[in-house]
Amino acid sequence: MRGALLGLALIAGVAQAQEGPASPIRKRTAYEDLQMFSQVLNQIRVNHPDSIDTHDLFMAAVTGMVHAADPHSYVLPATRLAPEKETAMRAGKLYPVPITFAFYGGSPVVVSLAPGSEAATLDILPGDELVAVDSQPVQAESAEELDISLAGPKGSTTKLSLQRRRLDGSIVTVERRVARERTEEATAVPAAFMLHPQVGYIRLTTFANEKAADDLHAALGRLEGRDMKRLVLDLRDNGGGSVDEAARVAGEFLPKGAIVYTEQTRKKVEGEKDTVRVSRSFWSHEKRYPLVVLINAGTASASELVAGALQDHDRAVIVGRPSFGKALLMRGLPLADGSMIMLVVGHVTTPCGRVVQRQYRGITRRDYFRLARAERDTAGRPSCKTDGGRTVYGGGGIYPDVVLPEPDPAPLWLARAREDDLPLKWVGGYVAAAGASLPALDSLAAHPMLPAAAQETFRTFAAAQGVAIPADAGDQLQRLLVRSVALAKWGEEGLYRIAAASDPAVETAARQFDGWDKRDAGCGMRDATRQRRPRLPHLASRFSLVRRGVRQALRKCTASSRRRSRHRIACPSRDRTRSPSGRATRRRGATDHPRDPPLPPARPRLPSPAPEVPGAGSAAGRSTRPLQQAGSR
Repeated sequence: MRGALLGLALIAGVAQAQEGPASPIRKRTAYEDLQMFSQVLNQIRVNHPDSIDTHDLFMAAVTGMVHAADPHSYVLPATRLAPEKETAMRAGKLYPVPITFAFYGGSPVVVSLAPGSEAATLDILPGDELVAVDSQPVQAESAEELDISLAGPKGSTTKLSLQRRRLDGSIVTVERRVARERTEEATAVPAAFMLHPQVGYIRLTTFANEKAADDLHAALGRLEGRDMKRLVLDLRDNGGGSVDEAARVAGEFLPKGAIVYTEQTRKKVEGEKDTVRVSRSFWSHEKRYPLVVLINAGTASASELVAGALQDHDRAVIVGRPSFGKALLMRGLPLADGSMIMLVVGHVTTPCGRVVQRQYRGITRRDYFRLARAERDTAGRPSCKTDGGRTVYGGGGIYPDVVLPEPDPAPLWLARAREDDLPLKWVGGYVAAAGASLPALDSLAAHPMLPAAAQETFRTFAAAQGVAIPADAGDQLQRLLVRSVALAKWGEEGLYRIAAASDPAVETAARQFDGWDKRDAGCGMRDATRQRRPRLPHLASRFSLVRRGVRQALRKCTASSRRRSRHRIACPSRDRTRSPSGRATRRRGATDHPRDPPLPPARPRLPSPAPEVPGAGSAAGRSTRPLQQAGSR
């Protein structure tokens, strides 16, 4: 024992010697920091040769302080917004531009576009930097301020000037006229169809729609009516939205009471739940067919919670690329002058306890967003165990079970064609000329190919616009043209249908069902095709229990009536009634049940006694009229 203590003392001494003496630099106090801030501000005001607005200095300090906390929090000053426009925006009278921006180094950069919006078809790419709005420089300093400044009447348009860096390093400015629209008015499920016999496909584009879960439920019902036994749920480029809708969507495939996500906050708000579980009605149950979920770097926020919950409960195979890695709770906190700070107040974890949020400490804001699509592996990332014992990783988005390779970047000719809107300019004339000869959507999805003449006409058209298409661009050119034709002729449904039919990622996801019945615990996936025993009795069994209880009540009531002295009690009988004369009669359509108690013989009817005031527990309190007709079952 003494030797062990001596060894621990030596180890502690060596560790202290390695750490060295305590730092001689005393940590500054908050008072000293505030005093230094005041003195620096005063020196700038007194001695700087330029006329600098003190307000700009204060706001720069506030912005820097908030950005030092995390890359998502921001302050919205009240003085920068027109009160009437802000009020109209929050009242729903103005319609936003369906593009999500984030500020990197003070410049607004496109993060994502609302799927299903008109802007999603205009070749606006993530990473494009907004430099002007209607030929005027951008004045906004936060994403929310920019959203409000871009909002306007429904259907109106605004011209956005965007700078884009090409693969060869050159920078080009593209201009796009974007319509203002509210995407939550559209369905969150623009495409739901059968990929193969018994294999369905659903594209869920957003959780910002308050009816996202209802749209998914309706789409599942339609596909189940077409004998769907397996499902591919596509969450790629789903930027998230309401966590309540995410919990309802996850509840379509998880049993009642299963954890969807857990909140970790420093200060709990009254009425909010730390752990969100699946809730449903008494009679409904979850979908139990095999499920594959597609994700990519555009899958963020609420959609990551859905994918994480399904993965942690071993309910789905996750296929694709690592997701964005954003799972933060944000809350708007009003300030005294009418400003507002949108502050990160907590983290969200998946059911097994992993944090989805990517690390943002020690890197710049620009690198944080730039590295969202960077290659990531599982080295050094936090992990936890699923219900089936598999190891899953967090700390950088949802890591797929089946990782797909990064898609090849678009070649220079394709980038030029999209920048100049050549497919959009060409497709109208082609559909007008050859629309009658185009096959139906189902036929085109089965064989997504256009005639060779279509490619030749587009090559000629592109060459006239100064874009030369190489001879070996056949497959890429075919995909570009057939998707453009599908969008022009059948709208969003046609676009997603053709895109899924020609997408290698969707085909890889569908192949995960091969041999699904043979999956076992060795690969960590529960056999989703095995019908688990319901937690509650089957519906027919419940009705059987009800019938049994009714029969027992009839027996007790009949035995009790035999013990009565003069007056009889009307026992509910399913099949027989008493006629005024006291004879037993059978109801029309009734049948004897083998376990029904026999009806006792009728007794002679006694004369009615004199009227009495009914009293509690007295015989006069019971009816002296003939037995009434029996009640229903």
